[in-house]
Amino acid sequence: MLGILKRDLTLMLSSREEIFLLLFYIPLLLFIVDSYNDGFMYFVILVAYTYLMSITPFAYDITGKYKYIMNSLPISRLEVVLYKYITTFIYFAISIVYVGVYLWIINVLNLATVDYFNLEMILQAIPIIMIFTSIVFPAYFRFEPKIAQIVQMIIFISFFITVANISSVGEKALLNQIGFLKYINIPLVAVVMYILSLLLSIRLYKNRDL
Repeated sequence: MLGILKRDLTLMLSSREEIFLLLFYIPLLLFIVDSYNDGFMYFVILVAYTYLMSITPFAYDITGKYKYIMNSLPISRLEVVLYKYITTFIYFAISIVYVGVYLWIINVLNLATVDYFNLEMILQAIPIIMIFTSIVFPAYFRFEPKIAQIVQMIIFISFFITVANISSVGEKALLNQIGFLKYINIPLVAVVMYILSLLLSIRLYKNRDL
C-alpha cells in the first residue's frame, strides 16, 4: 500500500493546479475566514487540507489516470477500499506537518497571528474529518467521479457555511443555538459512521463494474 500512497502523492505533486492549491489555499482561508479564535482557524485549515488530500486522488478517475494505475497493481478491491480509509489518517499527519510549518512561517514573518500547533484542535479535527470522508467515500466507490464530486462539493460547502456562522456569532453562541449538539458524543458518532462507511464502500466497490 505504500506504493499506492507514493503514486497518489506523485500524481498530486505532478499537477500544477494541485501545487498552486497547496501553496495558496492557506492564505486564501486566512483571508476569507474571519475567525475570532486563532486555534479555531488552525482547526479549519487542518480539516480543509486533510479533506482535500483525501478526496483528490479520486478526481483522477475522471481522466482515467488513476483507474489505469490501480488496475495495473496486484491489489484486490478490498485492499483498495481499506487503503483509502487508512490513508485518511496518513494525510491528516501530513497536513499537521505541512500546515504547522506553513503557519509558523506566516507567524515569523508577522503576516498573521494564528496557531501553528494546537493539540486540542487536532483532537477535535479528527472526528470531523472522519465524518466528512465517511459520507463522501461511498459515493466515489459507487458512482461515476462527476456525480461523486457533487456530493464532495455539498460537504465542503456545508463545512464552510458552518465555519462562517461560527466565525460571525462565536463558537459558544452557535452551540447554544443548536443545543442538542452538546449531548452528542461526536467522536463515537465519527467512529460508528467510519466503520459503517467502510463496510458499505467494500460492498459497493465489489459490485461495481470497472
